[in-house]
Amino acid sequence: MLWQGANLLGPRGNIMYNRWYDQYSELKSLLELLENVDKQYINLIAQDFLQIILEKYADKFDAAIKKMSDNAPPRYNRWYDENYDLHTCIEFIKTLDDNEKKELVNSFIMSLLSFITNVDDE
Repeated sequence: MLWQGANLLGPRGNIMYNRWYDQYSELKSLLELLENVDKQYINLIAQDFLQIILEKYADKFDAAIKKMSDNAPPRYNRWYDENYDLHTCIEFIKTLDDNEKKELVNSFIMSLLSFITNVDDE
């Protein structure tokens, strides 16, 4: 089926895809914010996100990385795949239960907002 995984038309008449993260409003918002961040800052933000993961979920990180490498797609087509660290952070979120997802994403959002505030102050 050509349109499997997609709603044909969204509220604005455009094609709307059902991405895995669309069901998590905070995660969807985070990704929308990140997509609009100046590319020169993405690596710094991703490194901060990795630090948050290691502080909160060190016990799950190695297994998640192994699973990600075992299931790596042949091509990376998403905008966040352009930065390996950011890709790792987003893919790590998939490995968590819903409560952990929400907690981690909220930590990422707070980190991102702090980063944006600090950059704007400079």
